[in-house]
Amino acid sequence: TAYLRATLNASRTRTHPLAEEFARLEDYLAVMKIRMGERLDYTLHLPDDLHEHPIPPLLLQPLVENAIRHGLEPTIAGGRIDVYAARDGNQLHLKVVDTGKGFAPTFQENFGLSQVRERLQTLYGKDSAMNLKANDAGGACVITLPIP
Repeated sequence: TAYLRATLNASRTRTHPLAEEFARLEDYLAVMKIRMGERLDYTLHLPDDLHEHPIPPLLLQPLVENAIRHGLEPTIAGGRIDVYAARDGNQLHLKVVDTGKGFAPTFQENFGLSQVRERLQTLYGKDSAMNLKANDAGGACVITLPIP
C-alpha cells in the first residue's frame, strides 16, 4: 500500500530527491523478493551526498522491471540486481546491473525503456544518455544526467 501511494504521489511531480527514487526501488524490490524468493537478491548503492539530488520520478523503476522480466525471471536460478548512483564531475551516473540472461543479439528496446529514453531527451536533451550493454554476468543499463 505504501509503495502504491508513494508511486502515485511521485507521478504527480516533475522531480523528487534521488533518495525517494531509491526508496521506491526498495519497496518494489521487496515486493518482487516476496514473489521470487531466493531467486532474487539485490543491493542499492546511494552515496550520502546524492540523496537530495533531484531526478524525474520513476526513472529507474522501468530499468529494474526490465532487468527482472528479461534478465532474471527467464533463468531458473534467478540472480542479482545492483543499482548504483555516482557523481563524476558534473554528471550523475545511474546504473542498473543484473546477473540474468543478458542481451540477446535480437534484443529490441521495449516500451518501458523507450519511455525512459524519451523522458531523458525531453528533460535534458543531449546532456543525457541511456546506454544498454552486456556485461560478463548479464546486462547493464546506465543513465547519465547533468548535475547543475
